[in-house]
Amino acid sequence: MPTDLASRVFAEIMTRKGFGMGLRLAAALTALVVLSLVPPARAADLTGNWRGTLDGWVGEFTTAFNEDGYVLFEYTNNNGLVRTIELSAPGQIQFVSPGGGVTTVAVNSVVKRPGGVSYVLHIGFERASGGYPDQRYVTEQREYALTNQGLWVRVVSRASTYFGDEGGSTGGPQQVQIIEGVLKRVE
Repeated sequence: MPTDLASRVFAEIMTRKGFGMGLRLAAALTALVVLSLVPPARAADLTGNWRGTLDGWVGEFTTAFNEDGYVLFEYTNNNGLVRTIELSAPGQIQFVSPGGGVTTVAVNSVVKRPGGVSYVLHIGFERASGGYPDQRYVTEQREYALTNQGLWVRVVSRASTYFGDEGGSTGGPQQVQIIEGVLKRVE
């Protein structure tokens, strides 16, 4: 990839001792020219459905993007209706899940950049099971970036689960889970 080569050459020349300021300036200008010739990825390049397997994830992982390059979040409510919303700005949605309980999806941050987007999501599920509270929470940092191989995805999840009974609430935070890999566009 031209940008990788330019970055390595630039870093090597800029850190090597014995080179004068003129050579360093020439290297910096060359790197700038090479980087400016590489066309940035457009939001439309993310558009569509992506599928593949990720390290740390059982089964197939799928995601979809709208024409503006934002993730489309799809969910089914308790009436069996499938809804789709774009995750383009901080905010939250709540819905009654099939089988009961309330799911809350809060988008804490959205960072858009050429050829990618990142999110911080807080997902909560709460219900009463046999008269006792059942609460599950997950915080996810999601990163999506276009590469020559496809769509690189990295999800860092931190989950917490609590279940209440006569003796009080049990459970707590669980280990961090990281899933990562490259998805291919589904035509």
